Amino acid sequence: MTELRSDSVALLLVITGALLLAAKGIFAKRLYANGVELEALLVTRAWLSLPFIWAWALWRHALPPVCAAPRSAVFYAALGGWSGYYVGTWFDFRALQLIDASLERVLLFTYPAIVVAARAVLRAERPSPRELCAALTTYVGVAFAVGGFDADLWAANARGAAYVLIAAATFAAYLLTNEHIGKTLGSAGFLVVASTAAALGLSVHFGVTSGPRALFAIHANDWMLLVAMTLFTNVMPLLMLSAGIGRLGAARAAILTSTGPPATLCMAWFWLGERLAAVQVVGAVAIVTGILILELGRAPRALN
Repeated sequence: MTELRSDSVALLLVITGALLLAAKGIFAKRLYANGVELEALLVTRAWLSLPFIWAWALWRHALPPVCAAPRSAVFYAALGGWSGYYVGTWFDFRALQLIDASLERVLLFTYPAIVVAARAVLRAERPSPRELCAALTTYVGVAFAVGGFDADLWAANARGAAYVLIAAATFAAYLLTNEHIGKTLGSAGFLVVASTAAALGLSVHFGVTSGPRALFAIHANDWMLLVAMTLFTNVMPLLMLSAGIGRLGAARAAILTSTGPPATLCMAWFWLGERLAAVQVVGAVAIVTGILILELGRAPRALN
């Protein structure tokens, strides 16, 4: 009974974390509409997150392994942070200025298929039939989600979609780096190095492109939105997913996070009045289906 209750709590944590992550684009759209600049949003979000990430790492006693690790491991962790949390985040949030939040979330969800393709190339291995089917379904879904056979939809979404797919690729690179370097630094240690490096990178980017005036221009109500966005769509989901994955395993948790894209579609419709065209909804369903095919094949192995 205790184990069942523990699994139920883990399920709730993963699903809640996925739903909170799904709200990221809604907050970003509101802040953009209020005049908050992209670089100001990103650097503020990064530095507001850091105290929580460092506190979590200290609580997990994650810093001693980092201090004892080879400098090369710390360097690659920092490089992974630059890839996923600096470069990828910039492209992702820039895309939110160009396309609907619902389309952004659906396209970003392609990163597991990118990870599979990258592993196949790096290991010189042929993907399994299931992986090929999942990848094909996912990428057909991307084509339909961006516009399908509608030239006007393609023209409206192509640039923003390309940015999101770049973000998905950089996040895939972050995950692959974490797979290898995380064994040396630990998951919490890797995260604290990656997040700190990304925050420093975003700070330099902010200083070159915007400067302090962009922060002074943010109104008090928007500061409250920024804090809420950081806590509820970044810090809390991170901790919830970490706790849930520790109990359920990465494969089962990945399947549960497929609730994210449909949730974003609903929230974007309710809060922003966004409505995807029918062909884009078909594409969204295909993408989620492709990832489910991929992850459901892994789940039985994780449970053995």
